[in-house]
This record gives sequence, C-alpha cells and structure tokens, in this order.
Amino acid sequence: MEQALEKGICFRLGEERYVHPLSNIKEVLSYQSPAPVPGASAGVEGMIDVRGHMVTVLYGSYLLSLDPATCEDEGHIIVLELPTGYFGIRVEAVERVIDLPQNNSVQSLEYRNNECIQGTINYHDELYIYVDFSDYCSALD
Repeated sequence: MEQALEKGICFRLGEERYVHPLSNIKEVLSYQSPAPVPGASAGVEGMIDVRGHMVTVLYGSYLLSLDPATCEDEGHIIVLELPTGYFGIRVEAVERVIDLPQNNSVQSLEYRNNECIQGTINYHDELYIYVDFSDYCSALD
C-alpha cells in the first residue's frame, strides 16, 4: 500500500511564496479586523472569535521578518489549531494546497535566519519557502 503524502497550504506575503504543513491548519478565513489586545506581544494584531473559539491573530510579516510595507494590508487568516490554543496568521493571499515532498527533498535556506523557516521546496518549477509556525505559536504566553 502506498503511503499518503503530507499536504501543505501555499500562501503569499510580499514578493515571496510560502508553504505550511496542512496538518494543524483548521481553516482559512477571509481577513476580518481583530479586536486589539492591550499589552500583547510584538507581532500580535489582536483576537477574533471563530465559532466560539478565541483566535490570536499574528502578523505573518512579523513572524517571517518581512518589511510590513512590502505586504498588502488585508487578505486571509490561516487558523492553526494547536494544543496551546488557536492562532491565526495574517497573509496576503492563499493560493492552493499541494503535496509536500519527502523530508530529504526540502533544501536548506541560508539567506534568512528565522525560526519559522525550515527550507525551500521546488514545486512545478516554482520556489516556495517552507515554514512551520507551530513551535513559535505554541511558545506564546
């Protein structure tokens, strides 16, 4: 029996394309303005209520060390369901779901040091930066 491949969701921020594993993504929402949270950590935009769950919304540009001026203001929120709660990552656009290659075909990325960036993936001659926000979000207070 053939083993099922892991899937990833492709999104865009600024001029770059990213892919995140689909395993802990609950859903993708159209952007909605979150309520501000006084005293929140850097990178936290606010909170939204999604069907009775409070979701902490983070700026994707902050998590990936991008200049916010290079990213559009609105787009989508990718909602992660983690053992520590629900987190939303604000991105410009969500493009598609793809099959992720086996671990050995993810190339290391040396031009930017960031704890969320795992490497790069070449998918149909397009380069995607492979990211995983789970550890970062799980460590938030």
